[in-house]
This record gives sequence, structure tokens and C-alpha cells, in this order.
Amino acid sequence: MNQTTQNETKLFPYYCILYGMSVGLGGIVALVAELKNDLGFSDFDIGMTISCGFAAAFVASLVTAPMADRGHAPLMLRSALILGILSLITLSIGQDLWHYLVGRGAYGLALGSAYPAAKRTVIVADPKHIGRNLGRMGAADMGGFMTAPLVVTALTALVSWRFAFIGISVLLFVLLPTTFKVQPDTAEKDEARKGLNGLLRIKRLNGALLITMAMFVLIGAFEAIWVLELDHRGASQSFIGLSLTIVALPIAVLSPLGGTLAQKYGARRWSVSIWIIHAVVVLFYGLVPGLGILIGLAFFSGILEGFGFSAASMLVSAAVPEDRQAAAQGLMTAVEVGTGAVASLTLAAIYSSYGDTLAWLITAFSMMILLILGYILTKPEDLKPVRPGVPIEKLRRPFE
Repeated sequence: MNQTTQNETKLFPYYCILYGMSVGLGGIVALVAELKNDLGFSDFDIGMTISCGFAAAFVASLVTAPMADRGHAPLMLRSALILGILSLITLSIGQDLWHYLVGRGAYGLALGSAYPAAKRTVIVADPKHIGRNLGRMGAADMGGFMTAPLVVTALTALVSWRFAFIGISVLLFVLLPTTFKVQPDTAEKDEARKGLNGLLRIKRLNGALLITMAMFVLIGAFEAIWVLELDHRGASQSFIGLSLTIVALPIAVLSPLGGTLAQKYGARRWSVSIWIIHAVVVLFYGLVPGLGILIGLAFFSGILEGFGFSAASMLVSAAVPEDRQAAAQGLMTAVEVGTGAVASLTLAAIYSSYGDTLAWLITAFSMMILLILGYILTKPEDLKPVRPGVPIEKLRRPFE
């Protein structure tokens, strides 16, 4: 078995765990309309529930991510799965709003712990193929999100939406033995326990985080508004589940290729170009009539996101040394979920008060502003030719 094959085998359990966690998140998103219709939650209640999950992940990613730089990634993944199982059970039996705030918050804690731990290993295990491996991680992530609507729609139709949450918790339980197969990586560790100290003084890292914020303004808006938008336009629960799969499918399929191309041509140029086009597409979400054109635009957005999904993680990775990869990725996760929390709560309120057109316009223009600022901060300090290289070695290539 050659080294590349060994690395791929080593990373497979990480992909499986993230797949399962994403199934849980996708199931929660897909069942939002059921919470509204069956339990009488308002649009603002839904936005608050979603924001609670983002906020919990924000805290977890900042507090726990540095532990992965010290070799504790396997324990973090195991704990995340157990917490995810308990949170899904809470969501299945809940009756009042606070039950869903607690359940969604617990799942946010699980996600905030799992993602930085997995990302560190994926980055340092095979730096020469960082783009492809982050893309595969993204494919597993989106593959889970894509599978979830199909699973919960079927379980809801056969039994009930409460049983759908139980079904996903069973999947996570089945994946639990996988966490005992993951091993700590052999890359340089954060022996000095620097954690997050000084990271925000790195200019290129700040630029990469602004690009990340642009992505998660959209994701926060999507999680808070999309299902409500389709429900308002008369879509059935089955159609809503199918639409989420249609949007996620190209992301899952194209992420490995997108990561490879971002590494080849420069993650900065690649990510900003892709997401600017994406923002222009989002402008039209609230302007087009009916369901068909909207789903078509969303499918095109999924294609763009598949190509651009991994580039921001590469920029974050390239901005810091090897022993601080998890801390930087944890900071990135905190920025993701923090932005998502603010975006979902704010845009849910705007959607409820002023409608979809204004909500999507604000989403698009916010993305554009953040992307421009991120592009400026990640600008190379010189105009010398670049050469392909490993991002961890701080070469210019990712910032071209």
C-alpha cells in the first residue's frame, strides 16, 4: 500500500463521522416546517432556534478546537457523536420552544467540536493533496446534508416527524464505533498551548475569515428562510425535502474537483470569483415567481458552492503554521457559526416583517461587501511569480 492510499484510508473514518453529523443537521433543517405547522412556532421562533445552534457551535469551536492541536481529536469526535445522539432524542420528544432551543444548542456544541478536530487531521495528513482532501470532506458534509431530507421525508411519511429524529440518532449510534478507529495525527503539536493567541493579528487570516463570513451569510439565510420560502409558495414537505437534495447534490459531487482546482489556480482568486457570482444569483431569489425558477437558481448556486466550498479553508490553513491548524480552523468555524447565527436571526426577522425580496437582497449585498474586503486583505505583498506548493509552508500560491 503506497503512502497516498494509506493517507486516504486513514482519513476515511473522519469523512464517515462528518457525514453522519451532517445528516443530523440536514434533518433538523428539513423538519423546520413541521415544527412551525405542528407546534405553532412563529418564523421568529424558528430563527431563534436555528441561531441557538449556531451560537452553541461558536462557543464550542473556540473552546475545544485548540485541544485537537494537542492530539485529542479522536476524543473530541467521540464526544461530539454522543452529544449529537442525545440532542436528536431531545428534539424528537420536545413539546415547547425551550426544548428545541436546548436540543438545537446541544447539536451545535457537537458540530463545533467535531469540525475543527476533523479538519486538522485532513489538512496535515496529506498536505500535497489538501485541496482534494478538503473537497472530499466537503463532499461528505454535503452528502449527509443531501441524504437527510430524503431520510426524514420518508420516515415522516411512514411514521412521524418525531420518529425521523430518532432514526437519525440511530445512524449516529451506528457510526460511534468509527470514532475508535481514528488516530491522532503525527504532525507538529501545539506544545506551548498557544491556542488562539495572536491569530487575529495575521492579516491574511483575517481576510480569509471575511471570505468565510460571506459564505455563511448565505448559509444562515438559507437555513432560516429557504424552507419557509418554499412553504409560503405552497410546496409540500416532500417537495421541500427534494429541493434540499437538489441544492446539495452538486456540492457533494463537485467539492473534490473544486478543491483541486482551487489549489492549482490559487484559492484566493478562485473563492472570491465563485462567491461573487453566487451573490449575483442570490439577488434574484426573491424576485422570481413560483417554485420552478427558484429551484433552478438554487441548483446553479449548488454548482457554484461545490466549486468554491473548500477554498476558504485552504486560505485559513495557509495563513498559520502546522501546530496551529485546529485553532485556526476552530476560529474559522466560530466565524462561520457566529455569522450564521446573526444572519439567520436577522434575516428571519426581515423575512417575517418585509418579505423575501428584501431579505435576499440584503443577503446578496452583504456577501459582496465581505468578499471585496476579504480580497483586499488577502492580497499578496509582492507581484513576483508564484510556484505550486504546500499551503502549510506559507507559500504565496493559495493567495494568488
